[in-house]
Amino acid sequence: MHVLIICKVIDNYGDAGFCLRLARAIATQGHSVTLLHDNAAVFEDLLEPNPPKALDLCDAQDAAYRPEKLPQPDLIIEPFGTSAEQWTHRHDVPLKALFPNCPWILLDYLSAESWVEGFHKSQSIDPKTGHRVTYFYPGFGERTAGVIHCDAPALAQEPRQDQGGRLSLFVFCYANAPLEELMAASRASGDLVGFAGAAMRKVDLPPHWRALPFCPQTEFDNRLAEHDVLFVRGEDSFVRAQLAGKPLVWQIYPTDDAAHAVKLKAFFDVYSAAWAPAERNALWRLWTIWNRLDEEGDLMDAWLEVRSFWPILHAHSRRWRTHLQEGPELVKELLTWCAQRSPTFDK
Repeated sequence: MHVLIICKVIDNYGDAGFCLRLARAIATQGHSVTLLHDNAAVFEDLLEPNPPKALDLCDAQDAAYRPEKLPQPDLIIEPFGTSAEQWTHRHDVPLKALFPNCPWILLDYLSAESWVEGFHKSQSIDPKTGHRVTYFYPGFGERTAGVIHCDAPALAQEPRQDQGGRLSLFVFCYANAPLEELMAASRASGDLVGFAGAAMRKVDLPPHWRALPFCPQTEFDNRLAEHDVLFVRGEDSFVRAQLAGKPLVWQIYPTDDAAHAVKLKAFFDVYSAAWAPAERNALWRLWTIWNRLDEEGDLMDAWLEVRSFWPILHAHSRRWRTHLQEGPELVKELLTWCAQRSPTFDK
């Protein structure tokens, strides 16, 4: 089977990272994939030296690009619905004209919100053209498309604090994160920090922080496994942190309408449902401060409180990983649906 994935790069490595992981996972399942994108430089950074031979990256901004030269796809996947509204050119129009009977999936953002289960696999039809689009919603429940975990690494050995009781933190964040406060908090706790993205941010790091070099996406899981607590952002690194089985602090992508606050709380409620109130309240406080939803909160106090029950969080993180792996797997759900497909175009 040949799969065409359409990727519009809006948020630096976020959109590209998810699309590349999806494309690679499908390619390693024995299918060929064309990843149509609009930012060659980002993919050059993310791509490993020897990518799967079944994966072909196609730059839509290249002067030589012609949609009619694309191989006939058996499935078209449009992550995040950006092909029609955000691109300079409407790539969906020529593709639907060229491949009118090819199933078309609009793969939405990952969410733990309750309404997702009701909309998963819903469809819409363009009244002007008759093209049918099926909506897939990744999520954390049985009635969602799940997350990509077919490529999850083996679970790392039980970590131990060093003899000084220090933890190792991984930090990958957006520009609005309260970094100075975390620097002070980690100094007070004596913890060591590996900071990803230092070259892009040009931040002066204190002695107990070290800048982590950029790595290809295939090395990212190993990078996470080297640390005890993971401060991650966006979607792809957020999912990989969960699959690492480590305690995490998620910085969600901020939106002007504050919808991100609702999504953050929805996930946290699912993630922490079985916890005692003390642990639950303490970690939520840290998450809200880190996401700038609580501007009055003291990050140092919040971190030191969360740190005091790190073993409990660690044990939960490993159970949560098992929960994800026992749930729906996104690549499998996509391919299974395609095998039972209905056409994109209603004749």
